[in-house]
Amino acid sequence: MNNRASRRHEEDNAIQYLCTRFNRLLIAVAEMFRAYRFDTREKILRLLQNFQPSKLFCLKFRLSSVKRQLVALPENEAERLKALEDYSIVDTLPEQGFDDLTALAAYICKTPIALISLIDADRQWFKSKIGLKAKEIPRDWAFCSYTILQPQEILVVTNAIKDERFVNNPLVTNNPKIRFYAGASLVTPNGFAIGTLCVIDTIPRQLSSQQLDALYRLSRQTIAQMELIQQIRNRKQAEIEGRQLSLTDELTGLHNRRGFFLLAEQQLKIAHRMKLLCWVIFIDLDGLKQINDTLGHDIGDALIINAGRLLKQSFRNSDIVARLGGDEFIVFISSYFKDADGIQEHLQANITNFNQQQNCSYLLSMSMGIQRYSSESNMSLEQLVARSDELMYAHKRLKRQSIN
Repeated sequence: MNNRASRRHEEDNAIQYLCTRFNRLLIAVAEMFRAYRFDTREKILRLLQNFQPSKLFCLKFRLSSVKRQLVALPENEAERLKALEDYSIVDTLPEQGFDDLTALAAYICKTPIALISLIDADRQWFKSKIGLKAKEIPRDWAFCSYTILQPQEILVVTNAIKDERFVNNPLVTNNPKIRFYAGASLVTPNGFAIGTLCVIDTIPRQLSSQQLDALYRLSRQTIAQMELIQQIRNRKQAEIEGRQLSLTDELTGLHNRRGFFLLAEQQLKIAHRMKLLCWVIFIDLDGLKQINDTLGHDIGDALIINAGRLLKQSFRNSDIVARLGGDEFIVFISSYFKDADGIQEHLQANITNFNQQQNCSYLLSMSMGIQRYSSESNMSLEQLVARSDELMYAHKRLKRQSIN
């Protein structure tokens, strides 16, 4: 009676699991049904009408016969998953360094299958594999889920069909029909077991002490390879960030003088080669010294930051906006403005809008000089900057004269 009740309970669980999966499939089909055009929807509808629910019952008996133990999670599971994530290795392409270690493991242990696998929240993903086509398997199928529970020991299963943990495992009952397994954990320097190096055979067997020792040493080399890749990646990222800092104005976050000349020189070469029209805009903030003297340098800094933000928002992300220093800004833009008057009107409209909307103790005002570049003029970047600087000062003098 107890066996019959237990079997009925297993069948109910299997049916519930299958129905859940089937409901998800129907939802996906429904979304497809909504998205596709009418003739395609009719084909999908005919497929659904021809579906025979009775076909599900052939799966019920297979599922009801599967009785596997649930694998416990490591006590440090959250920290272990974070350590795995920090390596940024899951779902990456194959790499020769890892494939060499897998090949060595298979050769030394004389097994047809060898794997470098990583255990994430719900799957076992293979970074390197020999003798297996699958790229990943569910975590609750993985022999390695047991291995990482005792990371300092090598898990050896000499005959899976005589081990109650694995006798009903789909990898044992179906292809590849695992019989032998030996796995060494991949343990990070901080002690987290993020995966395994394992060898597998389809016949019961054992490994010698020398083979087990070699498997352990290869697992350490696997982690060393991962550490090396991470260090190289971190160093490159640090170099990129260092270059960005050296090209960035600390106060505004815009490019600094060095960043402008480096990037604008590249854009100018492209413009010359493709015969594009470009503009260099030299900008000086009016009255910054007076604001610093009367309202304080904090207000002056706020003016500089707001000016930089306004300039950045006034142009496209592909344009180069920089602060040269003090109250001077410069912009390099491509040919979507027809003339200098259009650029000046565009900027002045944004400045007016800013002064109307912002409740500031100052008014934002800019003097600007705008120099056009064409491939016929063949001016250098230094010449463009110098000429736009001259035009800016001419604009500033004109504004002062109009005030007087």
